[in-house]
Amino acid sequence: MPQTLLTNLLFLPLFIPLCLLVLYLPGALFLRSKAKQLTSLEFLSLSIFLGITFIIIQTIITGTFGLRILSLPLIVVSSAISIYLHRSFLIKPLLDFLKTKFLLPILFLGILLQGFINFPSGLLYENGLNFWSSQGHDGLWHVSLIEEISRNFPPSMPLYAGHTLTNYHYISDIFMGEFSRLFPFFTSLDLYFRFYPILFSFLIGLSVYVFVSRIKNSIAALWSVFFTYFCGSFGYIILILKHQFPIGGETMFWASQGNTILGNPPHALGIIYLTTILLLLSLYEKFRSNRYLVLTVFIGLFMVGIKVSSGILAVLGLVVAGIYLLFKEKNPALLIAGLIIGITNFVTLKIISPVAESFLVFNPLWFPRTMMVVRLDNVDWELRRQHYLSLHNFKANVHLVFHEGYATLLFIIGNTGLRILGLIEIITQSHKQISSSYIFMLSGMIGALVVVLLFVQNGVTYNLIQFIQIYLHYFGIFAGITVTAILAKLHRQKYLQIITAILVVTFSIPTVIGNLFDFYGPGRNPLATVSNAEIEGLNWLKSNSDPNAIILTKPFDKNAHYRYKSQPIPINAWYPTMYVHSLTGRHTFLSGEEQLQITGYDIKADLEASNQFFKQNNPSFLSQNFINYIYVRKDELDIPLDEKVNAIKLVFGNSEVVIYKYEKAI
Repeated sequence: MPQTLLTNLLFLPLFIPLCLLVLYLPGALFLRSKAKQLTSLEFLSLSIFLGITFIIIQTIITGTFGLRILSLPLIVVSSAISIYLHRSFLIKPLLDFLKTKFLLPILFLGILLQGFINFPSGLLYENGLNFWSSQGHDGLWHVSLIEEISRNFPPSMPLYAGHTLTNYHYISDIFMGEFSRLFPFFTSLDLYFRFYPILFSFLIGLSVYVFVSRIKNSIAALWSVFFTYFCGSFGYIILILKHQFPIGGETMFWASQGNTILGNPPHALGIIYLTTILLLLSLYEKFRSNRYLVLTVFIGLFMVGIKVSSGILAVLGLVVAGIYLLFKEKNPALLIAGLIIGITNFVTLKIISPVAESFLVFNPLWFPRTMMVVRLDNVDWELRRQHYLSLHNFKANVHLVFHEGYATLLFIIGNTGLRILGLIEIITQSHKQISSSYIFMLSGMIGALVVVLLFVQNGVTYNLIQFIQIYLHYFGIFAGITVTAILAKLHRQKYLQIITAILVVTFSIPTVIGNLFDFYGPGRNPLATVSNAEIEGLNWLKSNSDPNAIILTKPFDKNAHYRYKSQPIPINAWYPTMYVHSLTGRHTFLSGEEQLQITGYDIKADLEASNQFFKQNNPSFLSQNFINYIYVRKDELDIPLDEKVNAIKLVFGNSEVVIYKYEKAI
């Protein structure tokens, strides 16, 4: 039993009302003039979401001008004004939400399912802090950003002291970091791994529900929420064909599914942004009030800073839908809104990532091709492709087109899973008057597929696959509407309705349930751990060093994991992570090397200099880089550090860790 689980259970009842205070109440101010046009749940969803946007914007402004001390007073004043203006209406959405019979249990189960990719990591177990899957790297990267933003704004690169933070969309971390700063009694680990996942998962489900309820009905909305949370890929079919247990196979066709999206908080928040824009578009079409377009511009101003994929597809969707309305109704308002958001997002992208375009590499069909060989183990497919390429004639080229087409179709359908039912709704709507929200979704789906099929990402090739999760999110909404239409046609045959519903659920969930087995099933252990001895050292460093101190850590040794025969292994041997900064809040020099390379830093010279220092060949390294402390595990040192030569002094030591302080006076 994790030692900190009880603390989490005690703090959760505090986190929820604080979210209402700092998100729901300020966000409600933006909706005062339109409150009567909204349903209770629309008001609740939009208010919480606008509250997040408000915190992000006011943090950017107050942080830039050194006025963050005003942040909490601004929130308190806006909350007080909201209470005064709305009075009793603020309670009604909360009560109406609690009265929903079917939505509450679906949201609860969805939050549990999505949240379990995060929940168990970062808790204090008997052997220390444990981390499953990629959480010891990806999760701790965001914990580091939370720690950095809670202390400094604009943020520096916490893993490479002395360098600015660039080439990373950290705006979602601004919200998480500011909340952490305002309420420091929550630890960053608990906020990131436990509490934020609850909030983001709740908003994912609620935003889908209110949007589909607006354009269709509550039954279709519930089914769309089901597909959002519980539908996976067709990977289980591959397991069946291989005569394996058919529970699992989520990434058999490369793409992670919606049930694991909380492992990437910017992506999760980006999808919430996109779904909220869909609701605002449907409200605009219903009431023709430019107020909803103003709100769309407000939340879309810097979407690429939250997630580049969401920002790009939001701009694409708004511009295409705007052109559609311009030709259909001679109404340029939506197109103007889309162009404004396009300009502001381009500027935002250039600010946070001046060379963003260099991360795209044109490599058509890389994902379907590698899927066939790496994921499906179909080497024969690749041999045939190479054979066709070698012939250089028309007949071979025709065969090649069909060969590649087969792989591409398998890639698309395999990842789509039972959401493919949504194709019925898409085709049906093509014969009717199409709404701008439908245009927004369709253009986003096509855009996401085009990016994934034509490009890969420089550095970590696979990362661009995240675009397809937006495609899957939209397809899930269409699938929920389709299932509702099918069940409505069977209304006179209840047993067929029940059978159909059971079949939909059965063929949707195998890979989703399989994820839980893959992560936490029998024989599955966490991948990495920070031992109690290391925690003792890190706590000493946090308590006894200046907040602006720079910590030197030993560069990652890619062969270190061979020393260990079972998991979990020490986190320093598992992967180049940023755990020292995450758990101390102190800037480090060259930790998390892979993250630095992904974000475009040239670390070769400094990395070599650091390695030479630990070989006792570079005593001036500490002074050149303003190092204050050295934190290192004993098993990382090939030879002891010479205190006299390096002008360092041992200030902490236990069975696993030594900490040296650099003192020029020694």
